Amino acid sequence: MKKGIVMVMFLAFLIVAVLNNVILSAEAKPVDIVAVEGGLVKGVPSDVVGVQIFKGIPFAGSTAGKNRWKAPQPVESWQGVKLCDTWGDQVMQDTTINPVGTFWGDEFYFDPDFAPEASEDGLNLNVYTPAKATNDKLPVFIWIHGGGNNHGYGSEMEFYASKLAEKGIIVVDAQYRVSMFGFLGLKELEEESPNGTTGNYALLDFVKALKWVNKYIAGFGGDASKITVGGQSAGAGNTTALLRSPLAKGLFQRAIIQSGFQGFLTEKNAVVYQSLEAKEAAIEKAFGRKMTLEELRAIPAEEYLSRKTVDGTTTLYSAISRAAGGWAIDGYAFTEESVDLMRVGVLDGYDIIIGGTSDEYSSLRGGEDKTMSMTDFAKAMQEIYGTDYKQAYKPSNELEAYRMYLRLQSDYKLQLYVQSAVYAKSHNNEINVYAYYFNHTPPGRNSDFYGSYHSSDLWYTHNSLRDTPGQRHWTSADYRMADTISSYWANFVKTGNPNGVGLTNWKQSSIETGDAFIRFHEGYAYSVNSTPYPERDYLNRKVVLESYGMSQ
Repeated sequence: MKKGIVMVMFLAFLIVAVLNNVILSAEAKPVDIVAVEGGLVKGVPSDVVGVQIFKGIPFAGSTAGKNRWKAPQPVESWQGVKLCDTWGDQVMQDTTINPVGTFWGDEFYFDPDFAPEASEDGLNLNVYTPAKATNDKLPVFIWIHGGGNNHGYGSEMEFYASKLAEKGIIVVDAQYRVSMFGFLGLKELEEESPNGTTGNYALLDFVKALKWVNKYIAGFGGDASKITVGGQSAGAGNTTALLRSPLAKGLFQRAIIQSGFQGFLTEKNAVVYQSLEAKEAAIEKAFGRKMTLEELRAIPAEEYLSRKTVDGTTTLYSAISRAAGGWAIDGYAFTEESVDLMRVGVLDGYDIIIGGTSDEYSSLRGGEDKTMSMTDFAKAMQEIYGTDYKQAYKPSNELEAYRMYLRLQSDYKLQLYVQSAVYAKSHNNEINVYAYYFNHTPPGRNSDFYGSYHSSDLWYTHNSLRDTPGQRHWTSADYRMADTISSYWANFVKTGNPNGVGLTNWKQSSIETGDAFIRFHEGYAYSVNSTPYPERDYLNRKVVLESYGMSQ
């Protein structure tokens, strides 16, 4: 009798084990052919063993013709398996503004293999995944490119993220409409919108991409409950815009804000009410007559880029892009309340990294031979700091005055980032927030002037340095810096805490830690409470706090 019971129990155990294995094998499918909106996709190997890349997956339909200036439309389906071995088109933009021979052209845009054509079929994304099986549940990092919201694309070479993904995360580069195509608001558009709004189409693109990732990332081995959104420059501002928008609530849990210029502190010009009448007047001036929405949609996108305004001073694209403006309070994508990130508790539940480079303006406004008169320097400093600046900024000549004036603007931004972090930490109960100062100078190309220029950190945070023709002659310090900072970024994407084995402890920025932040310099990370110029830190901190009416 007992032997019979034992045998039955043993058989039952075997059945359960077999069923469990069947269930596990059903869940643990290899990351190979993935079902997404529109059909099936298959990736290709990257330059890192074990990391696949799916290039140019559409997450929304064409934005041409009747879909221009509408919320992103459904993906058009395809037959069979789409082999994602080619970068998707850039969104429509002027692709000539950063030619080889200019600073940015020589830095990021010299290799045509990374520069697809521009079209209105640009709402696509790239996925880098190291996952072996669909149930690996790896955390996800969604990257938003910069470019002033008038240019840029996800396949730029500095975003090549295979080595970053190798650290155990999935990286997604998502594109979005820029310039006149992403921001123009018109009365006719407002009238046809089911939400009664107009403009902010780029924000709707972000939200569509986020929803796509939440729905489909499991097929790439990802975990939809662990999503970090990050961006640099305009991409950082756009990441902050997602924090400001009720449409993005619950779609991501972490944010990385690189050189966003504004921090979390509410800027008057970050998101504003905009005059549709003024936009329409600008369009009428550009064409020399009133234009209907039907007429504007009928013009091929390429014609906007080539055709001049009626007065011949610029292109239609440039004129309308200027009129389009930026983010607008519309009661839907942004509300007057939602844009205020200084409200108590508004950032609860988020983990955030924020910071920038030490020489943001050398590449944006700089020139190696430019000078500034001592009189002009004194006048500018007086306007910013009053007479307090004299102990912090003391140039010896006009060349130094000019370079110091560029640097001090980054000094101010650093304190804006740190104080944003400290303020957020003290006004939200459930938040982890870390500030950084990227002070590592890439080699060559007049590095003594450019220093840690705006966007220089991208090579390192994405671990995209490669020993290939055209890139800088990277040193061991550069590769060490890239490995270090990308490890912090990967750890943060995984847990909301950038710290890990072998890394310098990165303290949160708070009153309790004395406004601590991390300094990345010459290949290493340092936990600090000031830059090498504490008198400048004090001065800029004071100005930031006074500007926003804060005691801390």
